[in-house]
Amino acid sequence: MGSNWPLIGRDEELTSARRALADAEVCGLLLTGRAGAGKTRLAKVLLAELADGGARTHWVRAMSSASTIPFGAFAHLLPGGAEGPADRAHRLNQVAGHLTRGAEGRRLVLCVDDAHLLDDLSATLVHQLAATASAFVVVIAPHGVSVPDPVFALWKDRVAERLEVRELTRPKTTELITAVLGGRLDDGAEHRLWHLTLGNPLFLRELVQGGLDSGALSAKDGVWRWSGALRATPRLVELIETRTDRVDADERRLLELLAFGEPLGCEPLVRLGAGRVLATTEQAGLVVSERTGRRLNVRLAHPLYAEVIRRRTSPLRQRDTYRILAQTLDMTGARRAEDKPRLVRWRLAAGLPTDPQLVRAAAETLLRQDFPQAEQLAAEAVRLGGGFGAKLLLAQVRIAGGRPADADTLLAELAGKTVSDTQHARVAATRALNLAFGLGRADDAETVLDTAETGVSGTADELVTARAALRAAAGACRTALTLLGPVLDRNRGGDSLRLGALVVAAGALAESGRTEACLGVVEEGMAVAARISDASAPGARVRLEHARIDALCRAGRLEEAEDLAGDGYRDAVGDRWGPALAGAAASLGTVALAYGNIRGAIRWLREALATEEHDQPYEFRPAVAAALTRATAMAGRVAEVPGLPEAADPLGGWSRAWLAAARGELSRAGELAAEAAATAETAGRLAVAAEIRHDLVRFGAGPDSFASPGGVLGGLYSAHARAASATELDAVATGFADTGARLLAAETAAEAARAHRVAGKLGSAATSAQRARAWLASCEDAATPALALLETPLDLTVRELEIARLVATGLTSRAVADRLVVSVRTVDNVLHGVYAKLGISGRRELASVVGQPEPGSSPGDGP
Repeated sequence: MGSNWPLIGRDEELTSARRALADAEVCGLLLTGRAGAGKTRLAKVLLAELADGGARTHWVRAMSSASTIPFGAFAHLLPGGAEGPADRAHRLNQVAGHLTRGAEGRRLVLCVDDAHLLDDLSATLVHQLAATASAFVVVIAPHGVSVPDPVFALWKDRVAERLEVRELTRPKTTELITAVLGGRLDDGAEHRLWHLTLGNPLFLRELVQGGLDSGALSAKDGVWRWSGALRATPRLVELIETRTDRVDADERRLLELLAFGEPLGCEPLVRLGAGRVLATTEQAGLVVSERTGRRLNVRLAHPLYAEVIRRRTSPLRQRDTYRILAQTLDMTGARRAEDKPRLVRWRLAAGLPTDPQLVRAAAETLLRQDFPQAEQLAAEAVRLGGGFGAKLLLAQVRIAGGRPADADTLLAELAGKTVSDTQHARVAATRALNLAFGLGRADDAETVLDTAETGVSGTADELVTARAALRAAAGACRTALTLLGPVLDRNRGGDSLRLGALVVAAGALAESGRTEACLGVVEEGMAVAARISDASAPGARVRLEHARIDALCRAGRLEEAEDLAGDGYRDAVGDRWGPALAGAAASLGTVALAYGNIRGAIRWLREALATEEHDQPYEFRPAVAAALTRATAMAGRVAEVPGLPEAADPLGGWSRAWLAAARGELSRAGELAAEAAATAETAGRLAVAAEIRHDLVRFGAGPDSFASPGGVLGGLYSAHARAASATELDAVATGFADTGARLLAAETAAEAARAHRVAGKLGSAATSAQRARAWLASCEDAATPALALLETPLDLTVRELEIARLVATGLTSRAVADRLVVSVRTVDNVLHGVYAKLGISGRRELASVVGQPEPGSSPGDGP
């Protein structure tokens, strides 16, 4: 990465500066802004433009070491005889004359960087050159410092215009990073960089360079991701230290309190006697005050200041700082909800006695807002003797944090220390779910549940709910809902047990096609999750949100699903919690696939599977992996599909059906899809079954009719299967388009175009084909078999087209026969018929007539 980044997001500033340079009444420009905002870079661009236009330009940089030397900043521009005993006025005129004569009749432009460090004579020279219109001066000075009087007079006397150079906006910051990296930055990393730099280009450059140097910032699948912490480079630390080190002892103490505890209320700081330093540090641009409701809060002016100050504070000093923070909050009263976890953290860091139950409660409160802190507090609660509750919480936190093996060790230990049926059932249920979804050991999970059921008296609803979750994950939705019915009837209170049952029920109802029932369960579950303080609540919200999106998409309510998924993703990026980000990305991928935006679906589903610190299996991860396989196959990129274990496709063939279709094996695709649909119907996944049955229609091998699970989309699936004419196909295509399912609309319109052509209605065929291509324009990377109908020769049957395309890839008749499970003679006979219909002589001409699959499909790939 080069040191000179592109200049992005400065169009407004450049326009204002150029306007001032073109104004005969203006002889100067004062650039001001915070350190690192880009003032110097902007000035260099302006000077380069002026030099290219024929101006004589000079760059002057003032330094503190030369601030007491007359003309110290201009030493490199002075004539040899400028030094001597002459009076100030004579020397001033001598230097000014030398500079103007040196321009040789061209426009003289002088840029002075760090003008606040100019010596008096240099500052007077700058003013004189501008005031006499002998030169145009560009003066750069940071916020929060005093400049010499002559420099201030430039702006006061309207000799020069003042231009504020602000930090970049968030969109422009993202645009800059993308331009520098040459690729998209993943949203989580973008969020972290924005909130650490707040658009400061210098801070941004140093953090990005540090990430590249350390390897923390790297590209995968064309997306740049950040792993680990964002750390300031030594150069950035030095730059910040030049700002934060110019303070007295009281001001430093205030900065330390804010670095470890911001934001802090202004009132308690004033009670500590910090009134004077609050004013001086705010004037210096080191702290800012802001009103939040009725409270006036104070924080450091930039997030990176806190990191640098914390790094330089010794452990003893840190402990003392936390002690002051804890005592101050104790003194004012921890009245707000967010005050209590802060007080617990500060007391622990200060070494003050703290109740382990309060520590545990603080950990539960922080689970969604600050997951690393929540895990630290949970571990601290265990260390302080928090007992069963603290240990179970720590295990649940480790599960949510993507550390299932550590969690299983803790749960196995805890299982031998339970003292009641309730505790025993809860530990066993938690362990079984972790074994199944965290470690991929479903059989061991069943064994744990079987053993636990024999060790408790009566029915333990926690164990029944866990069993239902395993059944739902295996695709047995009807069985799962049957198990959950009595559990929900017996547990009508809003507790964690009911929440767990609602979560499993929501997913099963979505796949069963019972949309309204699913949405009702989701609404109740979200309300329960918002009320209770339990380690399961954050994860429950993630799964409920995904179930809601899934249900809405299967019902054809795509716009509603898109809005909710977008809101959820923005919230998840802010939370910076792996499971939330994975679930939100999966939801966006689900919506994109329903729309037919294949490129977007692949992007989001990949992100869901690659979320940092959450790469272990979770409840809906197999469904996400299977959806990614189907989306990649719909793009015709078979070679990019990773090998998936059988467990990743509980339907036993839906994904493999799409892989076969992408390779041109439509007969095999139909067989696999029919098998998967029958499996789904038997298990009660009626919405899923309907979608697979409709895929059979898309493969050209579908049934004439099938039962609809209800809803607009289900009705369209059935109508598509029954459509017997081009007119009926056109109507179905319109219906799909109305729901937003544009790929399905394009495919059906392509079928209609072919049917019109067969009937000799070329005008209607052209109209249907035009509609198909219009809808296809928003289906990026889509390359499904049905779309090939737009270019397919009319006379070929589905079987003839299938064999012709396989042969066009270079396969021998034997290889085609093996793939389609037919005889070589059958393949050869079909080929002779194809040659006769198309008027061609042999295999070499097939590719140009029937088309060839995308390069990603390999003749040797198996189903």
